Amino acid sequence: MLGNDEPMAEYRNPLRGKLLGKDLVVWRNKEERWSCFDDRCPHRAAPLTEGRIEDDGSLLCAYHAWRFDADGKCLSIPQSDRGGKDEAQPKACAKVYPTQVAQGMVWVWGENGPDAGLESALTPAQLIPDLDDKEGVESGRVMLASVGQNDLAYGWDTFMENVVDPSHVTVSHHGIAGDRYTGPSPIDLKPSARWPVPTKDGFEFEFRDDSLPADSTVTFQPPCLVINEAKDSAGKLLLIIYGTPTRPGWVRLLGRSAYVHTFAPNSKEAKVQAKEDKRNGVNKSRLQATANVVTKLPSWLQHVTGSLFLHQDLVFLHYQEKILASAGCDSSNYGQAVFVPAAADRAVLALRQWITKHGSGGPAWDKNCDRTLPPRERNREALFNVYENHTKSCTSCQGALKNVKKMLTTAKTAAVISFTWAVLRGARAVGTAAAAGSPSAPVINAVTARAMLPAVALTFASVGAVKALEKLRGMFYTYSFHHQDSP
Repeated sequence: MLGNDEPMAEYRNPLRGKLLGKDLVVWRNKEERWSCFDDRCPHRAAPLTEGRIEDDGSLLCAYHAWRFDADGKCLSIPQSDRGGKDEAQPKACAKVYPTQVAQGMVWVWGENGPDAGLESALTPAQLIPDLDDKEGVESGRVMLASVGQNDLAYGWDTFMENVVDPSHVTVSHHGIAGDRYTGPSPIDLKPSARWPVPTKDGFEFEFRDDSLPADSTVTFQPPCLVINEAKDSAGKLLLIIYGTPTRPGWVRLLGRSAYVHTFAPNSKEAKVQAKEDKRNGVNKSRLQATANVVTKLPSWLQHVTGSLFLHQDLVFLHYQEKILASAGCDSSNYGQAVFVPAAADRAVLALRQWITKHGSGGPAWDKNCDRTLPPRERNREALFNVYENHTKSCTSCQGALKNVKKMLTTAKTAAVISFTWAVLRGARAVGTAAAAGSPSAPVINAVTARAMLPAVALTFASVGAVKALEKLRGMFYTYSFHHQDSP
């Protein structure tokens, strides 16, 4: 899957994708149709991601200028003079993977072949019904945040295990979503009535989250969707998380949050509910307050601050899966390799059981994929590389980064100019006071200080802006994190 909630016009170049160890190119033609091919030109195996989307809507291979339409058909071989006979050969076609577009994401079917298109069409994408409520979105009853996309340096199973585990949140996300000293407490995960036991269709657990407070559920819908839902009288907050297995030791996160009001804001029903809550001493909804902030942030700010949250887990999970793998642990013997006695771990165990019983032991990697886990990354700057894992493939963040750089240049220029202005104002004030025959240095100093004050204030403001913008710019490139440094 690929995040796709940015304006369509922003996607002017083919995008690099990875799924189950396959290298893919994902692109959109002028009719705004999305296509996915093997990232390999059938001519000489040059990567199509280095190509171009031309004005006629075709994908051009930049090596020898072969062109392909959205269905993978070869439109042009400039080196051939056989009247289109070479273009008509099946070997001239790109290898196509069927796609669907829904709820701000491009969905790619992981297989290629004569029946792949039909199989894809008959398999509905794992969607959230509330997000398709157009009337609710227009009325404000359904509030949506943008889709965020990040490549994370740990595998699909480790990622899924993490997002079905509510007990780590107040500890791992100390300072953002809880307190490691006062937050941890027993969480009694209970199978819901809808899914009393894990089945091939997934599982769901219910629990009470007293930190919000809210009645909550965590739901796994295979193979890639986890929904964390918290509900109170005002509405429900959904954290919607998709995990795409890109290659061994890596996963692509696509996530968004949504808030669904019980009643449309300012409606008669909402006012009645508010009065009832006040009469019963129910505090204002923390879920709603959170959604009011998050959903109104611009996409780039939601994305860049996402690293603050994601890297708090990344620092554990990158190493955790390699520690377990080196001990010969997989989902089939997970319960023997670790100690998970608490009810809070029930969803983690259910996930591992599902992988063993229904999930073929893990992702169905491409036959040509090297299934060896990558080594542990000891360079923290490489591990927390935000630019490679998000920014370079996000049009929203690329645009914001360009603007931040422009503002940084302006702030630096303003700092130099204001400092120069301060020096000149001071020199002029000294000269004016001396020429007027001022009797003492204190008088000259006072005159000089008054003259320099506006320029000095502007200098300090400009220097402060430079520091703030440099820090913001750095977050588009890397955000290193160490729990020992978090008070």
